[in-house]
Parts: sequence; C-alpha cells; structure tokens
Amino acid sequence: MSGKDPELSRLGEALSSARAAYAAAKKKTDETKAHLNETGSRIQTFNAKIADLKKSIDAEYNAMRSERAAGDRDAAEGHRTAAQAMQEELTHVYDTKKACFSKLDEARDAFNKALDEQKSFRDIVQKAWDAFNERLEFLKSENAKEQSKWKEKPCRICGMPIRYNVEWKHIPNLCKDCFEKDKENWEDRTCAKCGKTFRINKGWEHIPTICGDCRKIVKAEKAAREADRAARQEAKAQKAEEIAKAAESERQAAASALVEVANEALVESADPTV
Repeated sequence: MSGKDPELSRLGEALSSARAAYAAAKKKTDETKAHLNETGSRIQTFNAKIADLKKSIDAEYNAMRSERAAGDRDAAEGHRTAAQAMQEELTHVYDTKKACFSKLDEARDAFNKALDEQKSFRDIVQKAWDAFNERLEFLKSENAKEQSKWKEKPCRICGMPIRYNVEWKHIPNLCKDCFEKDKENWEDRTCAKCGKTFRINKGWEHIPTICGDCRKIVKAEKAAREADRAARQEAKAQKAEEIAKAAESERQAAASALVEVANEALVESADPTV
C-alpha cells in the first residue's frame, strides 16, 4: 500500500487510546485487588491471633484451676489475671476484626467495580481492533486489485521491461532511456497539402508528406471514390442483368411462336378435308 490511509490512521489512534484506557483500568484493578488481598490477609492474621489467644486463655484457666487445687491461691490469681488480660485483648481483636470486615466489603466493591470497568474497556479494545483489522484487510484487497493493473512489456528498441498501468490512455512502447534517445529522431515537417506543421520520425519506414488531418481527408476522399466506383459498377451490372433478362424473354417468346406455328402445320397436314 502506498501512502497513508487517513481512516486507518484514525482507527489506529482509536485502538491506541482504547489500549491505554484498558491498561489504566487493569492497573486500577490490580491495585484494588492488592488492597483486597491485603485486607483479607489482615483478617487471616486476626483469626490466627484469636486462635492463639483462645488457646492461651484456656491454658491460663487450666493452670488457675490446677493452682487452686494445689492450694496456691496467689499463683491461681496470677493465672486468672493473665487470662482476663488476654480476654480483654481478645475482645479488642474481635472489634478490630469486625471493623476490618467493613473495609473488606469496601475493598471487594472497589475491586468488582474496577474489574467491570476493565472488562468494558477490553470490549472497546476488541471492537477497535476488529475495526482496524477490517480496514487493513480492505486496503490490502484494494492494493491487490491496484497491483493487478500493472503489467510489463519489453521496450521496442532495447527490450528492457517497461512497467505500465492497463488503465493508462497512452501505453509507452519505449523505456525512458530509449525515449530520450528517440527524441533526436523527431523533426517538424510542413504539410504538402495544407501547409501546417506536423512531426515525423526519421526512423519511420514510410515518412508522410502530409499531416494527419489531410491524410484523413485523402483517405475519406479515396473511400468516397471507391464507394462511387462500386456503385457505378453495381448499376452497370444491374443494367446488364436487365438487358440479359429482356433478351432471354424475347428468345423464349420467339421459341414459343415457332412451336405454335409448328403445331398448326401438323394439325393442317393431319386433316383429310384440307
């Protein structure tokens, strides 16, 4: 394809814009996904912390009961105090986790919204890509048609190939070099009939003495004379045919008269009264 197609350029720019918008949407999706994963990881961390605290609280209460059974009230009280402190911490972790769930919902909503936008831009990119490819295939088809119009033929003088278009009004017979050299063989002549100037090539086998217009006139006059001659010959032939037909008619009439006379003579010779 030669040149730059404005429509293909426009579609290319639209495709680039769509791709840029998709890239931005994907980046936003990745960011919201990372935030969602981070929030989910915090909740998992809280779950692990809760499990550890529950285990520790159970251990402290078990130790408290053991110490009480052994009669060591001070040690038992120490384990009870530790268990209560852990319980308060567990309550705080639960509250923090609960607040984190609202953030998780927000992060999930943001991620889903970003993902929907990414899908929307992906569809736009696909449509832009399809339109660009459709135009590109059309241009390739048109280019193939245009290329099929170009042919080659050998130069009449040197034989070098000449590339030409079949739709050209005048298809050259000479290559550029031979055409330039052939210019030297051309010169102006004066028409012997009308006096106008016309160009001839000194390499022609038969160099005319009259211009093209006069040659057309001479040719037309010659055709008219030939037509008149043919008409006269046809009229002459027709006249001869008419004379021949008249002579034939007279001959046939004379023959018929002789036949009648002969028939009458035979009748008379056959009649006994005569």
